[in-house]
Amino acid sequence: MPLLGTRPGSTSHTPRLRSRTAAPSRGLAPGLLGAWLAAGCASSTAVAPTEPKPPAAPEAASAPSREPAPDPGRPASPSPSSGCGHSRKAAGDLVARAGKLKTPYLLTLPAGYDGKTPVPLVFAFHGRTRSHQSMHDTDASRLADELGKRYAVAYVKSVGPGYDQPREQSDNLQVFDALHAELLANYCIDAEQVFALGHSSGGLFSELLACERAPWLRGIAAVAGAMVLPECRGRSAALLVHGQRDAVVSVSRGRYARDHFLHANGCSNQPAPVGSAGCVGYAGCEPSLPVEWCEHGEPTYQDTNHGWPSFASSEIARFFGTLGRVPHASGSSLLQNESFDAGSEPWQVSFGGKAKGTSRAKNGALCATLDKTSENPWDAQLLSSSVTLEQGREYIIDYRLWSSAPSDVRVKLGLDAAPYSEYWQQSVATSSEPRRVVDHFVLAQPAPGTVALGFQFAGPYARTVPLTLCIDEVSLTPVPGGAE
Repeated sequence: MPLLGTRPGSTSHTPRLRSRTAAPSRGLAPGLLGAWLAAGCASSTAVAPTEPKPPAAPEAASAPSREPAPDPGRPASPSPSSGCGHSRKAAGDLVARAGKLKTPYLLTLPAGYDGKTPVPLVFAFHGRTRSHQSMHDTDASRLADELGKRYAVAYVKSVGPGYDQPREQSDNLQVFDALHAELLANYCIDAEQVFALGHSSGGLFSELLACERAPWLRGIAAVAGAMVLPECRGRSAALLVHGQRDAVVSVSRGRYARDHFLHANGCSNQPAPVGSAGCVGYAGCEPSLPVEWCEHGEPTYQDTNHGWPSFASSEIARFFGTLGRVPHASGSSLLQNESFDAGSEPWQVSFGGKAKGTSRAKNGALCATLDKTSENPWDAQLLSSSVTLEQGREYIIDYRLWSSAPSDVRVKLGLDAAPYSEYWQQSVATSSEPRRVVDHFVLAQPAPGTVALGFQFAGPYARTVPLTLCIDEVSLTPVPGGAE
């Protein structure tokens, strides 16, 4: 990301995301995984079997290309990570560390990577008892060729033999968190184009990330994976590939995961052929959250039907390629000056109580620095006022923010005069990486005056001072259709 006060690039908008914008959880809900593993799912076992070494995969037939449907919203530009513009870091064999945990990984960068132009990032996770190196070399046939030309790819070795057991998942989530932050800080990554994929145990982990780290991921792909959480808080675009007679992870477990994503993403059960033979997409999904399913009969992995099929890599590349940055909402925003390209007017930055600070608009971002905090969140805030809302109308709130150090921000919509009633609010964790947040709400009761959108960061929300908060690409857009 550029220095504070500079514009880190435009972000994309996700219409109708349903209040799933809280900071990702850093751990699993106690007991959920253990309860699920004890109860089991169709053909599940408490300990995953060791996966046989795969033979060479047959040649895949080329999949027909499919262009993504045009989106009526405004296009979004890259969201560069904080590593953009820094001196180039080496790729190759590296080590990821999280506290006392460490594990090797292989990082490949696309040809032409220059450290200045953001590139998409893929995390790749291997099967149980396999390795990051085997995932790159043999297990995921042609994956390096299909993705390596466009994506930075991190092939990560699991902490432990795999990702199936609760302790393994907890440890590997910690490693993922640390590695995600490290890669965005040290390499020039498009923060809105981060993906996860995996095979078998690694496919399970990619689905787990869709539940536990959805705000960080644009989409996932799982080959012979299985959903392990009875409750999944996140939503993600998903491509799932499974063998019809998989002898290691039953196809019923893959179908269970598919049905979860269909329900979570608002999809119908109406399939239509897409991509390679045996692959289907589903109608009705929210535009940014498609779900695709491929069922195959290839005799991979010693005829267990459990291995990486010949078409999987090209299908994953095609699917990820359709998942562009989600566009901004169509229609006109109610806010004046969304991008601060020509200054901050009519936005206001205020410091009250004992809070002291300064502000500036520069290079397309509005930033405020809190030098001395106070007891109330609203004692330091960035504010856009005089907005008129209509009862019964649905609105999309979309913004990007980042801060000089990890902290929290209270974002609210409320009357800009006494009694200062609030109609929507959320708490958002921030860091030096730009974070895109999209939410929607319906104004259920009439507002007896104009309202203000405020970003409050004093009092208990300021974890440290001095603290600089920056916002960019802020919009408040009515959903077409009128009030209900």
